Amino acid sequence: MADASKVVGAVDKTYSDIQTVKTRMTGVTGQLNQLKVAVATALPTDGGKGSSLNVAFVRQQLAKAKEDLAKFREAVRDAAEKGDSGGGAVGGGMRKAMKDDKSRTLYERLGGDLNIETAVEMLYNKALQDSRVRSFFEKNQRKMMNIRKRMYQFMSGFYGGPALYDMANLKPAHYHMNVTDYHFDVMLDLFAKALTELGVHPDAIKDVAAATGKIRKDITTGCTVRMELAKKNMEKGKDGLFKRLGGQEGIVVFIDRLYDLIAVDNRLKSKFAGKDIKKMKEGQYVYMTELLGGPKVYKGTDIAEIHKGVGLTDYEFDCFLGNMEKAMTGLGMEDETVDEVIISSEEIRAALLGRATGIAAHAKVVDGKSVLERLGGDMNVEAIVEMMYGGFRGDPRVKYFYEFSKEKLEGWKLKMTQFLVGAFGGAITYEDSKLRLAHYKYNITDYHFDAFIENFFVSCELMESDASAVADAAEVLGHVRKDITSGCTVRLEVARKRVESAGTDGLFEAVGAEEGLRLFMDKLYEHICKDQRIQHYFSGSKLDAVKAAQGQYLSVIFGAPIQYTGRPLDRVHAVMSISDFEFDCFLEHAQAALRDVGADSNSIDEAIVIMETARRDVLINRKPHDVRKTQEAASAKTVYERLGGESGITNFVEQMYAKATADVRTKSFFEKNKAKVSVHKKQLVSFLTKLFGGPSSYELSDVRAAHYTLNLSDYHFDCLLDIFSAVFKEMGVKPKDMQDAIAALQPIRADVTTGYTVRMEMARKNVEKGKDQLFKRLGNSEG
Repeated sequence: MADASKVVGAVDKTYSDIQTVKTRMTGVTGQLNQLKVAVATALPTDGGKGSSLNVAFVRQQLAKAKEDLAKFREAVRDAAEKGDSGGGAVGGGMRKAMKDDKSRTLYERLGGDLNIETAVEMLYNKALQDSRVRSFFEKNQRKMMNIRKRMYQFMSGFYGGPALYDMANLKPAHYHMNVTDYHFDVMLDLFAKALTELGVHPDAIKDVAAATGKIRKDITTGCTVRMELAKKNMEKGKDGLFKRLGGQEGIVVFIDRLYDLIAVDNRLKSKFAGKDIKKMKEGQYVYMTELLGGPKVYKGTDIAEIHKGVGLTDYEFDCFLGNMEKAMTGLGMEDETVDEVIISSEEIRAALLGRATGIAAHAKVVDGKSVLERLGGDMNVEAIVEMMYGGFRGDPRVKYFYEFSKEKLEGWKLKMTQFLVGAFGGAITYEDSKLRLAHYKYNITDYHFDAFIENFFVSCELMESDASAVADAAEVLGHVRKDITSGCTVRLEVARKRVESAGTDGLFEAVGAEEGLRLFMDKLYEHICKDQRIQHYFSGSKLDAVKAAQGQYLSVIFGAPIQYTGRPLDRVHAVMSISDFEFDCFLEHAQAALRDVGADSNSIDEAIVIMETARRDVLINRKPHDVRKTQEAASAKTVYERLGGESGITNFVEQMYAKATADVRTKSFFEKNKAKVSVHKKQLVSFLTKLFGGPSSYELSDVRAAHYTLNLSDYHFDCLLDIFSAVFKEMGVKPKDMQDAIAALQPIRADVTTGYTVRMEMARKNVEKGKDQLFKRLGNSEG
């Protein structure tokens, strides 16, 4: 055994050393690739001039690479010399990386400073080679070095290492870039690949993706808001856009300026080399006139046909859009107009690139099978949706959105099933174009969408669906994130910017200043105190004091010229366990109260944005939610169903009644005339149906009154439980089902026995005073 242990140890160490070698090699390769890109960028393209090569930069990087190579050779040599002695830097470092310790920070689990810096290099190089995101990263050398540096600084602090980046800069830095959820997902995928190549543990990579997903909104909000506002403007008609561009003459000037920029753009000009530019521009004058809201006069060849075989990529289309933006900015056009032109042009991307459109295009086919087929078909998707809805109703993060009637929820289930079937490659009976409008009015954030995706994953796991099919299905669903969350994003972002620019004092006045806030609080508490979901937080002798303190706090955050003198929110709520669901219910009533006092929709949005910032402090004791446990509980059959439903309960009552009337311990309670026995049995069936989770109109609150005058003691109740157990066994009921049924009966023990218990206690107390009183009440000896 000792020899075997040595062999295993030697293999383990050798594997660790190999992984370390790979890591070091990858780091050096990343540096050399950076030099390669620098030189390639400086080389002339198709006879044109290249950008100037930063010789000092190249020399500096070559020297650094040379130094790292020397360190690398030395590390390998040391590892080889130490052999089985172990403990070397090379083997020791990666041996830790082989095991993932979740108690450590992500910074440590990723391998610390060296690995993160190397991962950034690899990520950047991958991005430069990926046409989907290349346009965001292909800059001059100075900018590229700066972007790499900031990416590393951000990752260091964000994943738990040294804080080198001010997180407050993240959103402003990306706000004016056209980064969509699509681009964000591409970068997540590239980063995961880089970490995989570095040998990072799969669990750590998964946790990195989850953590990074939390900054999605900071990266994409700017683009989402601009694009959504542009869409809303265009929904009113594009004729206004055409006029703002200067009509036909303005289009001509714009196209001329665009082609001037393309002519000096090394990234694009090769695509136009040898072409009749004058003829192309004339065609685009007419086409762009129609596209941007002018007269429909274009009679040329279909745009997709023109570009067939050209081999355009996302990168080149992004470069083209970038030049469009530069041309319009140079002509002094307003930001809103630029956004609307970009949105209109984005509509033709798929046609120019020869790409299929619609969400179904993302359904991945493996071995000739679509995602739908790999998930098990329509029926399985329907079952997945059913399980998800069971999870939603118990998930505090999204429960608020599913607090509706059974009929409405059934309608939503049907629509979700129809959408998923079509999205995964089946028949399309629900158009994905309806998603945006259907969800626009709801305050659904990325936090909620991620909870939805988590419920989807767990449902698929419980259904034992194919893992690769589930991963592909999740990728398909990722494409509708923006449609689901854009309404909330736009409203809250617009409100936030209004607050930032004008302050909150305008909101204070909009809701009626001091008198309006007082009326708002009265209305708010009227709504809350009628809501059984949260009224228990707002009861007790100190309610007036709570209302006064809360009113002062809300007055201050709404812009009142006073100071808040109460305790910090996190301390106030530290003794509570308020959930997202309950906080959402509070916000619902706040919106209703604001409407009651006559606040306009913009003011209501601003108020909700401000109150939303308090969620973290109010939910200071937020508990992690177990999705799997919730779904398992929701999908479990009731005791009623497990006992065979109505027929099973009826059969049980018949057998139980026969045993109870034959048992000397209980027969006196069941021996009645035939009519009474029949009525009693029906009542018992109705009662047990209700108690075991079936459909019944029986009111459980009637149990105590029905048994109060009977002399049923705990002894009799236990006897009945014995009879119940015996009947269950004779019926072949499974032990777990029998156990759950008996457990359901135990809580009604007090209701059944209370009458007897109370009368016996009163009698005992009277007897304690002396039995002579009892003798007299019985009429003495004659009585």
